[in-house]
Amino acid sequence: MQKQTRSSSAKNATGLAKALKENKQATKAVQAAADELAVVHTVLDMKVPKDALSPDAHRAVQQTSQLEKQLTASSKKLEKVNESLESALPKDGD
Repeated sequence: MQKQTRSSSAKNATGLAKALKENKQATKAVQAAADELAVVHTVLDMKVPKDALSPDAHRAVQQTSQLEKQLTASSKKLEKVNESLESALPKDGD
């Protein structure tokens, strides 16, 4: 019976390790998108004259800032999930 428990634990650890790896990749992708969006917002906000923008275009520029903040917040949440997954994995020698 103990053999089955060890096998089950090893499967769980492998699944957690895979989930952690994928989640870390997703975290990097979300943060990279947030960083890129921050650059886009800065360029649009600084380089495009406000009076040249239609009201819709002005709202779109402002929305880039909000989306960047949401992506950054999501990235931080993903980092916390990564930490939880790492703490759930057995340590070397366990």
